[in-house]
Amino acid sequence: MAALSPEACDYVRQLARRLHEAEHGTGTDLVREAGQFLGLSVATVYRHLKAVAGWSSGRKARSDKGTTSVSAEALVTMGAAQRENISAGGKQRLFTTTARGILEQNGHTFGVSNGHINKLLRDRKLNVAAQRVAEPVQAQRAPHPNHTHQIDPSLCAIYYLKGRQYIIREDEFYKNKLDKIAQLKFKVYRYVCYDRASGMLIPWYCEAAGETQHNLFQFLMFAWGQQEGRLMHGVPKVLLWDKGSANQATAVRSLLDALGVRHIAHRAGNARAKGGVENGNNIVEVQFESRLKFQPVQSVEELNAAAFAWANAYCANLIPGQDTRLRRIGLPAPTARLDLWQLITAEQVRVLPTLEVCQAFMRSKAEDRQVRGDQSVTFRHPSAGRTLPYSLKGFDGINVGDTVQVRGLIYGECAIQVQVERYNGEPLLYRVEPSVNFDAYGQDMAAAVTGDEYRSAPHTEAQHAAKAMDEAAYPGMTGDEIKAARDKRATPFGGKMNAHGYLQDIEHPAYLQRQGSAIDTPAHAAPVGPEMLAPEMAMLRIAPAIGRNLTPEEYAFFMRRYADGVPEDQVAALIAQYQAPAVADEPLRAAGGLRAV
Repeated sequence: MAALSPEACDYVRQLARRLHEAEHGTGTDLVREAGQFLGLSVATVYRHLKAVAGWSSGRKARSDKGTTSVSAEALVTMGAAQRENISAGGKQRLFTTTARGILEQNGHTFGVSNGHINKLLRDRKLNVAAQRVAEPVQAQRAPHPNHTHQIDPSLCAIYYLKGRQYIIREDEFYKNKLDKIAQLKFKVYRYVCYDRASGMLIPWYCEAAGETQHNLFQFLMFAWGQQEGRLMHGVPKVLLWDKGSANQATAVRSLLDALGVRHIAHRAGNARAKGGVENGNNIVEVQFESRLKFQPVQSVEELNAAAFAWANAYCANLIPGQDTRLRRIGLPAPTARLDLWQLITAEQVRVLPTLEVCQAFMRSKAEDRQVRGDQSVTFRHPSAGRTLPYSLKGFDGINVGDTVQVRGLIYGECAIQVQVERYNGEPLLYRVEPSVNFDAYGQDMAAAVTGDEYRSAPHTEAQHAAKAMDEAAYPGMTGDEIKAARDKRATPFGGKMNAHGYLQDIEHPAYLQRQGSAIDTPAHAAPVGPEMLAPEMAMLRIAPAIGRNLTPEEYAFFMRRYADGVPEDQVAALIAQYQAPAVADEPLRAAGGLRAV
C-alpha cells in the first residue's frame, strides 16, 4: 500500500470524522466517493482510514469467520493429488492451478480463488510443505558466541619462493591469474573463521598445492583449540561452509558429527549465506595483508605469527590510530569484538578435545542399525564399555524396520548421533541419550505393564492429515495395503481420476485460414515430380481403404515392385485395382501380382 501525500492524509482524516458522524447505512457511499476522488479502490480507502486516522467501522466479526464453503472432501482430495505427485527427489510437480482444473472435471467444486485454496490447505496441514519433515535452515541470529561459526578458504596473492615473499600484482592477478598460479608448485591459502554473534575473526595460513582435508583439520584445531595469547576458543554448535569444502571433507565431517557440530553447506553461488566470513576475508586482506608489502615476512610460519598478533589487536580494538570496533544497528554503541565474545558463559564454551581424540573420531565411521519393533536401536559407545539401548520414539522420519546410521558423540553421557535419509536425500540428524531407567530385571520402566495398560504413540496433526489423504487416494485400503499399492505404483483414486482426457473434448474457437502467397519460381526450373512414399507408408493408406491386409503373395510382389517408393499420384489407382474383382485374364493378380500402373 503506497504512502499518501500530506494533503491526502488530511483528506482521509476529514473522511474519518464524516464517517463517525454519518447515519447508519450511508458510510459506504462516502468511502466510494472518496475512492473515486483519490483514484483508489474502496478496500484501499478503508486500509488508509485505519492506517492514517485509526478509524474502524466497529462491526463485529462474522459469526461464520473461519469456516469455508469448500467441502472437506474436496480439500483432502486436492492435498492427496498434490502429495501423490512428489518426485523421488522431493520436487512438487502438481500445483493448485493444475490440480483444481483436474478435480473440477471429476466432480469436485471449490468456488474460491486458488490463493484461498492454498490457505485452506495450509491451515489444515494438507499442503505439501506440512507433509515434509522441516528442512534445517541457517540461523540468522546466533544467540551467543560460539553458537555459529563460518569458515572459508581463499587463495592468496602471496606466495613464497626460496625464502622470499612475493605478491602477485593486481594486474597480473586478475588478467593472468590462472597462468601465474599454475606455475607455482606450492600456493598460500588463507582460512578465516568468523563468529556470528561477536564478529571475532581468526585467520590462518598454510602452504599447499591445493585445498585438502588435512589443511582444513589443522585450521579447525587451531581456531577451536586454546592458543596462548588468545581468549577465543571452543567448539561451535553450527558450522556454515561452502559445498566445495564440505564435499572434500569426508573425514572432517565425521569429526564434526562426533563433536555435535551441525554443519551446513550453502548452495553453490550463494556466498551471501556466509556473508560474515566473506567480509572477514576482505578485512584480513585489506587490513592485514596490505601491510606485508612494506614489511615482508619470509615464510608461512612468520606470516601466521604476524596474522595472530594483528587479529588479537584488531578484535580487541587495540591497533594504534584505528577504531576497529564492531558497528551494528542493534548495538547501543560500537563495541570491540573481543568484548562481545567475553559475554559467553562457561556452559557455552565447549572445550575442544585433545588432538589424539579428534584424530580418532575423524577416522571413525557410522554404523548401520535397524530400528527394532519398540522403536529403539542398540549401540556400543566407546565410553560405556557395553551395548546400550537408545529409544527413537517420536522422531520424525524414523519408523520400525528403517536402517539408520549411528555414531558415538564426544560430548554427553554416552550420547549418539542418529542419521536418517530425508525424502530429498539430505540427512536428518538426531542426538540421543541412552535409556538408563530399568527395573531390577533389566526392563524399561517406561514400557506399559502387561494387562494393566496399553499405550499408543499419539499422532501429530500432519499424520492425521496424511491418513485422511491416504484414504482419499486409496479408498477402502488399510495402511499396509496403501503402502503396498504405492510400492507397486498403483494409480491413485482407483484410476478414476480424469486428469487429461477431458482436454480432448474442449471446443476450440474457429479461425479463418490465413491466405498464403505463392512463391515465384524461375521459368527454367526443372519440373517437380510427384512425391514418393515409402512402400510401408503407402501400405498404411491402401490397407484401410480396401478393408483388408494384402495376402503374403500380394505383399511380396508389392515390395519388389515399389522398392524405390510409390508415387503419391498412383496410390488411388492402386486402391481401385485392389478393390476390383479378379478376372481370368489377370493371372498375375490372382497369384499376388499387380498390373502395371
